[in-house]
Amino acid sequence: MAVAAVCFPACHKSAPPTAAQTPDGTQTETPSVSADQSKFYMTAAEDLDGKVKEGTAGLKVLLLDSKYYAVGERVLSVSFTADKDIVTGGKTLTMTWASKDPLVYPVVGHAPEAAEFGLLCLPGSFQGVFTVKTSRYTYQFTQSVSVSSGATASVTLDFAAPDQQPRRKVGVMGDSISTFDGALCNPDYSPFYPGNDPNVGVNASIAVDSKEKTYWWLLIHNYMKSGELDVNSSWSGTRVVHELKNGRASGKSMGAGFVDRAYDFQDPDIILIHGGTNDHNQSTPLGSYDWDLPVGQLDAGCYRSAYIQLIKMLQARYEGVQLILIVGDRLSTNYESSTIEIARHFGLPYVNFVGDDIAKCKGSHPNAPAFDQMAAKIYETCKDYLP
Repeated sequence: MAVAAVCFPACHKSAPPTAAQTPDGTQTETPSVSADQSKFYMTAAEDLDGKVKEGTAGLKVLLLDSKYYAVGERVLSVSFTADKDIVTGGKTLTMTWASKDPLVYPVVGHAPEAAEFGLLCLPGSFQGVFTVKTSRYTYQFTQSVSVSSGATASVTLDFAAPDQQPRRKVGVMGDSISTFDGALCNPDYSPFYPGNDPNVGVNASIAVDSKEKTYWWLLIHNYMKSGELDVNSSWSGTRVVHELKNGRASGKSMGAGFVDRAYDFQDPDIILIHGGTNDHNQSTPLGSYDWDLPVGQLDAGCYRSAYIQLIKMLQARYEGVQLILIVGDRLSTNYESSTIEIARHFGLPYVNFVGDDIAKCKGSHPNAPAFDQMAAKIYETCKDYLP
């Protein structure tokens, strides 16, 4: 949702103007351009308004993502380091977001929507590197720029293709299908794999006998190019709704539902949510789509409202996190359609395995080839979110 910016007087540090001699010997004032500039406005036009004159130029820098890798990240500053002076006496120009309003700031948008930064510079043709600092990462883009005196040129930076994509941390939230002993964020959480896989030690070709054979590991390390694991918050037999279980290591009764484990993650960019199988198995009440209720008023004992609560908790806790919902192949129609409706309401990508032939090792638990099949489908369906 676009929000109107609160406008403050522009404040640019300026070097004193310099004098230049014309052919007839008279002195003219050469405009000076500061290396350090401040941004208080949402558009490049407002940044440059009244500043681009003869002897100066403007760069309208558009910040967008043709995928969804960086969409929503707050833009803190934009710099350009050129091969020659682009400001008075210097090769580096930096504009920093300076508004004190925490609710209004430029963010990387999905194409064609874009954040805009207007940088005042000297006219000329330049080769250099744009450096963009966001609330998450620092990106660099090698670019050529040419701008005439008294004019403004546009430059588009696509966060789907910086010089180098940062590593993206992926969290996993699930039930037994997403577990592997020793790879969980809490030793109290009970795993299914590898101890309960009957193929382990019998048929290595289909056994899930290492974490490298799980769908989430394959997705993060084999399919994604820039992925790494944040934490895996999965627990065998658990549902999306609130419930209590005894911890494996401690034996103490603990909140085990997905909503109880929402704050297990450290610093995720992406969270995969693979749940609903045990809600279906235990006939958890579906409940209502209470979209507008505050988190504390949502019914954590019903599937729909608990799932909504989970999403709201994750989005509030981890700024800009990208959630991906996985609909397991064993979900009945009501749970399948409810999960998809929730994903669509929040504008979240989802992967539906209902109707797919997912080979099992035991009960609802996929074997190793099926996990590879799952990882491939998740990536193919959601690759615009998985750098």
